[in-house]
Amino acid sequence: MAVDRMPRVHRLDAVLANQIAAGEVVERPASILKELLENSLDAGATRITIHLEGGGMDLLSVEDDGVGILPEDLALALERHATSKVATWEDLQAIQTMGFRGEALPAIASVSRLELLSRARSQNQAARLQVTGGMAAAPEPAARAPGTTVRVADLFFNVPARRKFLRSPAAELSRNQKVLRQIALANFPVAFQLTQNGRSLVQFPAAMDAESRAARVATILGEGFLANALYIEQEDRGLSLSGWLGLPTYNRARGDEQYFFVNGRPVRDPVINHALRAAYNDVLFQDRHPLFVLYLTLPPERVDVNVHPAKAEVRFRDSREIHDFLFHTLRRVIAEQDGERLHVTIPVQPLSRPSASAQSPASPTYPTQRPLSAVRDGAGAYWERLVATATSPVPTAEVRVAGSEELAPDYPLGQAVAQIHARFILAQNSEGMILVDQHAAHERILYEKMKIASQQNDKQAFIIPEYVHLTAAQMTRFDERQAELQAVGLEISVAGPGTLAIHAAPKAVAAATYGQIVADILAEEPAWAEGDGDAVLADMACRAAIKTSRRLDLEEMNSLLRQLEATPRFGQCNHGRPTVVHFSLADLDRLFLRGR
Repeated sequence: MAVDRMPRVHRLDAVLANQIAAGEVVERPASILKELLENSLDAGATRITIHLEGGGMDLLSVEDDGVGILPEDLALALERHATSKVATWEDLQAIQTMGFRGEALPAIASVSRLELLSRARSQNQAARLQVTGGMAAAPEPAARAPGTTVRVADLFFNVPARRKFLRSPAAELSRNQKVLRQIALANFPVAFQLTQNGRSLVQFPAAMDAESRAARVATILGEGFLANALYIEQEDRGLSLSGWLGLPTYNRARGDEQYFFVNGRPVRDPVINHALRAAYNDVLFQDRHPLFVLYLTLPPERVDVNVHPAKAEVRFRDSREIHDFLFHTLRRVIAEQDGERLHVTIPVQPLSRPSASAQSPASPTYPTQRPLSAVRDGAGAYWERLVATATSPVPTAEVRVAGSEELAPDYPLGQAVAQIHARFILAQNSEGMILVDQHAAHERILYEKMKIASQQNDKQAFIIPEYVHLTAAQMTRFDERQAELQAVGLEISVAGPGTLAIHAAPKAVAAATYGQIVADILAEEPAWAEGDGDAVLADMACRAAIKTSRRLDLEEMNSLLRQLEATPRFGQCNHGRPTVVHFSLADLDRLFLRGR
């Protein structure tokens, strides 16, 4: 009879232990690049050069001009949990460096052919240490200027199963570039250069002032981002938030152009993600993503970065305070920027005649709208002035309304002069011409009214209920969505087969309108998620708003403009589309080549 033998506990071989650790730290060349760049930054580097071959799979080299490593410390730097960045428990509670675990270099060395070449600034000579699959040779003298070079060749040469999971050189190069962009956005004073197979691909000069920092941001996210972003700075109770916040109208189908840094560290955190998404909730369509480059700074003891080996996650000591600070700050900035949205401009140019060789007449193309980015004297002050002007109009320039010789008040959104294709309102103020999307504008107005009414439980009770006749499919949807409709202030009951009775609704639109709103909502599968009251209100506002084909007279158009001026976040509709576009007189002059 065989007797089961209990395996004995034993200590792992150092190389094997490092290879296990490499599974968490070394996923691909990009993860190696991140670790090496963080080491260079911790060493005080001001210039970092990256060389790649085969997307970093064949060779990944990082050179810096940092403080360097003493010759006697080279071998120790490749031992697991050897570090110069923390020494006590107190250090771990207030980490101020990018790296601190002492795991990256030994883990990388265990799955590659690594060369560590360094010269400390206090030394006259450099030293070189070569490691193959975790087995180190003896250090030897070498020549180098002060600083450190780490060369990682033949990644996963001794773990072929891991190498099979890597992508093509082009795909790995793309991941490396993404890491570099993140690091470059967090370290403006440092110059970076990236070469691939001997060809220079990326150069970021050191950015020491506001103009050069903005230039680096524009290089990474594009000129369009800067033209559609607001620069913000906000401090409160030891928390500081700064950076560039993209306007809701400048959005993407994917969230890959979002950069958030905590104490200079790029992080992923559900608390941050929720606060950002909630801040854009009323002005961005559900499947669109805003663009931003934001920096949160707080005392190091208020955030724990020792959560994951890759250091991409953090844990806040008071996550609720962080969430509320981010949400309220960004929410306020997005709302206040409406004053500046009056100055949304479209760069214009005369339309050229199609060439004779064209087979068919070419349709004129118009440049994409480009909101100005600077808030002239603070968005808050501008909004207060805007509302004051809207409620107590004071003429500041000659603005004549079509068909009248009398001067009209120069409202911020101007005086209506015409309607274009029963879709747009054409207005003028002292600064130029304004186009307003009547449906989008009315949608925003109604949404804000419905939201206030819903929050304050301000309902209008109908003496005679509004009856709605529905199909069987619509009745089924009502059963599924009744709780959401009731939560936003709609009191509805079943009056009979295929019939609903609406007894009360928020004070925003006429009672008869709600019957059609409910029918329209239940005519198709709602886009809003269960329990999302704001999305329900946005859907209701969209369906109740003036339709594109509705013709308006001047009085109706001006009434809509005055309501829009007094509405928060009026620069865009609930789906994130712009409501107002402004052409300055200079734009119009350029369009007609005046002054040339």
